[in-house]
Amino acid sequence: MSDKGQINPEMEKIKDFVNDKRLDDAVEIIALYLGDANDNDYLNRLEDVIETLLKLHGGHTVIKSLIEKLIIDLPSLLENLSKRDSVLRYSFLLLLKSICENECDLFLPFSDELLNSEDPNVREAYLQLIIFMASGEQLVDDESLIKTISLKLNDPKEFVVEKAVQALKTIGKNNPSLITRIITNKAKEDPENERLTNTVDSILKAIVSVEKIDKIVEEEKEEVVLEKQEEEIKDKEIELKKKEIEIKKKKLELEEKEKQLEEKLIQEKEKTLKEREELIEQEIKIPKEIPVDDLPKKIKKIIKKEEEEILDKELELKKKDLEIKKKKLDLELKEKELEEIEIQEKEKTLKIKEELLAKESELSQVEIELTQKKIEEKEQKLREEELKRAENELKNLEKKVDEERK
Repeated sequence: MSDKGQINPEMEKIKDFVNDKRLDDAVEIIALYLGDANDNDYLNRLEDVIETLLKLHGGHTVIKSLIEKLIIDLPSLLENLSKRDSVLRYSFLLLLKSICENECDLFLPFSDELLNSEDPNVREAYLQLIIFMASGEQLVDDESLIKTISLKLNDPKEFVVEKAVQALKTIGKNNPSLITRIITNKAKEDPENERLTNTVDSILKAIVSVEKIDKIVEEEKEEVVLEKQEEEIKDKEIELKKKEIEIKKKKLELEEKEKQLEEKLIQEKEKTLKEREELIEQEIKIPKEIPVDDLPKKIKKIIKKEEEEILDKELELKKKDLEIKKKKLDLELKEKELEEIEIQEKEKTLKIKEELLAKESELSQVEIELTQKKIEEKEQKLREEELKRAENELKNLEKKVDEERK
């Protein structure tokens, strides 16, 4: 780090570039300046750069660009910071505070890597950055990130646990229901861990009242019920689809059977026609002048038998026609019954969906009321602070008036 009384020419160049809005040139000169540093003075140079940029209009934009282009490599930076003592490390992290508060998206991609670092100092340092992020304008509501932070409640290093508790409390001020759900589930996973249970209780007491905890737990139960109902609806929809497929399959099978029956009928008719043709041919062969009564008994019997067979076959064909019609009617009836069942199932599904939508709107209303209450509390606090400030100013004015009179 440069001495306070000594002017650093590189810092002067950076200032000139930023003031002239030549931000890309500023980024390039910083990259060269940090690239020339050795392991001993890299952090000092980086500290000079950040301190300088934070004082300049447009400096935040340059820092953002340095992080995005990995000129400032956050994982490496925290690794290097872990070698410093805690006071120096924290003072450097304070330089990143305003950036964390306003540009937390720059830091979040490194969460898994840094929270799971083997170095406890790195884990603690990143948790501190999360505290800065949660104190800013943007809401920290990434469920996977919060779950990762909750894992640090069982960290072997006590100072990391303390920092994780602080981070969860800070996030919980703006998002108590999410923190409550995640850390209560964490405690349920390991009910015999008294240390974890006590830590979770201390976090909950800091972010929500007993009444709010009960309310959040009740909301979670309702969410579980809603999830179950949604699963039931999905299961029923799957069942309906299966039934539709079965119905289509049966329809195809029936159509195939109908075709087979029709083919058999055609074959039977062709056979009957062929027999009739043969009989006609036999009649033609018999001389016309010979009366039927004069025909030999054998031929008479053959003709009679064939006539009876023809009649029997015609009766059979009529019976089969009637059976086919009856089956078709039965199938149509079954199809209508299945369609009615489908309609009933769909009506049930729609009713359940309507109920779900009503419950969701109720939950949304509760969230709106909670947000409104927070806003009112903040406004009340601001009014009280403004009133106190006005009272103090009035007292000071009164003192000045008294002094002037004396």
